[in-house]
Amino acid sequence: MKHEYKHFSELKEKMRLVVCAHNKISKDDMSNGALAYVTKSGSACYKIFTSEFCRGHSFLMHEIGHILFGHLRFEDSTSGQVYDKLMGAWRRFSKYISYSAKNEDRTMLSLIALLKNYAMDMEVNSKIFDKDEKDFLIEDMNRAEYKRLLYIAQNRLPGHGDAFRRLGRYNYARRTNPKAMIVTPVFPETYGFPRGLSWNQYIDLIILAPDLVMPKIWEKLRTEQGRLLEQESKIPSEVIRKAASNQDMIMAEVCSGEDKSEDKRDFGKTKCFTIHKLGPEVGHFITDRAIDRIEDTRTDYLYLSNREKTSNILRGKSVDHSDYTQGNIYVIVDTSGSVETRRLAQLLDLFSEIKNRVGRQSKVIFWDRDLQRIDSLCDGIDEIPRGAYTEIAPAIKYTASRFCSENDKLFIISDYCDYLDKWLAEVRKLRCPCYGICWTDNRKEISYLDEEKFYAFCKEVETLFVEL
Repeated sequence: MKHEYKHFSELKEKMRLVVCAHNKISKDDMSNGALAYVTKSGSACYKIFTSEFCRGHSFLMHEIGHILFGHLRFEDSTSGQVYDKLMGAWRRFSKYISYSAKNEDRTMLSLIALLKNYAMDMEVNSKIFDKDEKDFLIEDMNRAEYKRLLYIAQNRLPGHGDAFRRLGRYNYARRTNPKAMIVTPVFPETYGFPRGLSWNQYIDLIILAPDLVMPKIWEKLRTEQGRLLEQESKIPSEVIRKAASNQDMIMAEVCSGEDKSEDKRDFGKTKCFTIHKLGPEVGHFITDRAIDRIEDTRTDYLYLSNREKTSNILRGKSVDHSDYTQGNIYVIVDTSGSVETRRLAQLLDLFSEIKNRVGRQSKVIFWDRDLQRIDSLCDGIDEIPRGAYTEIAPAIKYTASRFCSENDKLFIISDYCDYLDKWLAEVRKLRCPCYGICWTDNRKEISYLDEEKFYAFCKEVETLFVEL
């Protein structure tokens, strides 16, 4: 049963004085990430858009609040006011974001837009909805967002890979916390602020207490962080800045042609975040790590070097000889659906090319949240199964307990959108070397869950980034 909000009839009365139209966002336009929004056309005409997944009055009331509180009026002047306030506290804010010196102005403008949006949402949610109606608003938003993500994933609309991942993380979290949420509305009490203030007052409170507010804002707006990053490099600038500034983690190298061979410091396994296309570079990475080159040169005195001559002198010849047996390779393939089957098959073909140079027991393990299938690398790979969600840590544990020995090699092919601390816990139990191949499409972020865990994993597991 829909909850009847106490102030809904009052809002409808006020809206009679406003020129406004209510429109529906079509299901085919679900990939833009907005469940509802409001726009202003001309001096006094407003258009409210809500998606087909929004039920009840929650979203409509929220957008009406933005209109009634004048949030869409005087955009330039209000941004200028926030800019002046932010200038005096910029150092305290800048440590939470990534930017370059020449990009600082654009970064600040983007941050102003984010802060205004949060402050205005605080005003709307604290004035339009009573405190005891907070749970109803949260429930409505999470129900609509879940339906939106499920529709995108099932119909493979743009952004379906991210939708799969978010649903997977949500379902995983619900197993340990029944109250886990996909999205959380912005309430002032979440940040220790009083209810019922204007958005300008909330901006002042944020300026006074950035250390309290910014980590929470940034955690909830991670998908928006890409707008604050420079776009000049293939490598995410946030990764470059943080990795290069902390030598205890890893060193990120921009492809500048500089020779760093004299630098003998050990920054970890992954020293370069260059994103490679499928081709020789990726093939060399796989071959160099999958195949051991053990050579033992010996002298064979039973070899007659000059057979056509009548002589009883045996001349020795140096020959390559080895008693070493190549180990097996085990390839864990994340089949959560982030990469199209054709591209994934091309990557697996690079492993098939070396099947005669590795152990006969080498296998390919297809996994999403559970085991899907195991193929023999030497016998050939059948059709690649497709799954949903991602949970690779159990796959590492499964492979280690059943297959891996000291002479073997383990490869993990995934988009790294998972709980990498759990991966690392299982990798540390391995008896054999482990390597990672992270597929990416040059998105603005490489790590989607926790950057520190991402760095920690790359420090111990050498990873190659591949554009798929």
